[in-house]
Amino acid sequence: ISKALQRRSQAIWNALSRFNLQAAALVPPRPQLTWKDIVEYSFLGEFDLLRQSRSDIRTLDWTKPAH
Repeated sequence: ISKALQRRSQAIWNALSRFNLQAAALVPPRPQLTWKDIVEYSFLGEFDLLRQSRSDIRTLDWTKPAH
């Protein structure tokens, strides 16, 4: 997911800008998103993919930040 984000970052920035313009135009205005929000969503999505895989690899040493 992170590689896809990097390759498509300009398209994501454009979509984020358009979203924020439209969110501000709504009555009442909706909260705007930041790049950090988008990255956190993708980070959380990776954990969902790991959890639903055939074997739960989240407990292995190489998945921990210290490694």
